[in-house]
Amino acid sequence: MSSQPLHVTITTLHELPPSNVNRDDSGTPKMTVFGGQPRIAPSSQSQKRPVRLQLQDMFDDPATRTRRMPELIGEQLVKSHGWEEGWPTTRAGLLVILAAGFKGLKASTVGQGKNARYTGETNTALFLIGDAAKHLADVAQRHRDALLKATDKDLAAAAKKADADEDPSKAGSVIATVATADRDEIRNIVNRSNKIISLFGRMLADDPGSRVDGAVQVAFGLGTHAADEAEDYYTAVDDITAQRQDQPGAGFLDVSLHTAGVVRRWASVNINELVENLSKAGVKTGDPHATAVEVTAAFLRAFALTLPRAKRRTHPAEVGPDLVHISVRTDQPIDYAGAWSKPVPATADGWMEPSIARYNAYVPKMNRIFGLTGLAAHGHVTTSDQPLDNLGTKQPGIDELISHITTAVQATQTARTKAAS
Repeated sequence: MSSQPLHVTITTLHELPPSNVNRDDSGTPKMTVFGGQPRIAPSSQSQKRPVRLQLQDMFDDPATRTRRMPELIGEQLVKSHGWEEGWPTTRAGLLVILAAGFKGLKASTVGQGKNARYTGETNTALFLIGDAAKHLADVAQRHRDALLKATDKDLAAAAKKADADEDPSKAGSVIATVATADRDEIRNIVNRSNKIISLFGRMLADDPGSRVDGAVQVAFGLGTHAADEAEDYYTAVDDITAQRQDQPGAGFLDVSLHTAGVVRRWASVNINELVENLSKAGVKTGDPHATAVEVTAAFLRAFALTLPRAKRRTHPAEVGPDLVHISVRTDQPIDYAGAWSKPVPATADGWMEPSIARYNAYVPKMNRIFGLTGLAAHGHVTTSDQPLDNLGTKQPGIDELISHITTAVQATQTARTKAAS
């Protein structure tokens, strides 16, 4: 990996209509306090998931995050190897995964004591490439007789070894047979990576050997102005009651919460880390530098145009950004969130225009602090008619902006390659 940093950073401003794009466990829109005022604050995770799903469709190279991998392995055993459906087949999938001996990875249970039972899930979500279940089923098929003779006591033996972080090949059960023969292959299958995992990263339980440090950072969203939750008192009409008019009131009533306003979103791709992750993953696309640019371009477009979609049936926020600013820096990424430390006041023009103006005024101040030598290129696209001279070249659309940025990344990579030769 190049020792010289190379980061591509994107900031967007979206004006959310009444919506609840990310909610907590009580259904309340996620909020924070910034500059002494409550702000809209959709989480980074809520923003990453829809982007990841969109990129998987673009790359046709899926990665699945799930605790139900044993179930998927069982389905493959039924489909490809003629096993019977049921718990013994799912248990076989679970035993195969546990045979890898990943630190902290266990079989999930419900209930206590004698009432405890296995759910067929792992205790933590696995993040595996799309064909992992098929390959793990092939391993299970090689141990078909032994796995079908297994009992829940074999899972208990595996669980004890997992609790003690001991070698599963010493478990004294069928899991020892699988681990002794195929532990390395199972680990290799689980540890395989692709473009999606190279970009977003992976942490498998507490096993450092399975870790992929993601090349992208995604910040919590941040409202540019003070915001409050609003109540939506809603009712549902009972059709029969409405026809007969024999009962007063609505068939159902409740209250939900929503909010509205301008939200800044921010993300940054570490190009060097992405190149390194792609190289380690063995993604067969030729030059990992060119692939990193391709992946970055796809991420930038998906991030700019994709919002979290909670409560989208009743409070959709299918809106695009009014500003997208992307920069290439050769030192470190910069988040310009301080532009709105003082909340933007409500004006006759709404919140968006003053939010954009505040950002345009703040960016050069922060760039002077970090130094302009690290700014290789930047540009923007906007719905605003105000001149934004501090945000680089204005582009007519998002595709032109991304092309402008990726050309700058490629030029920087080429210049460094020549200088190193």
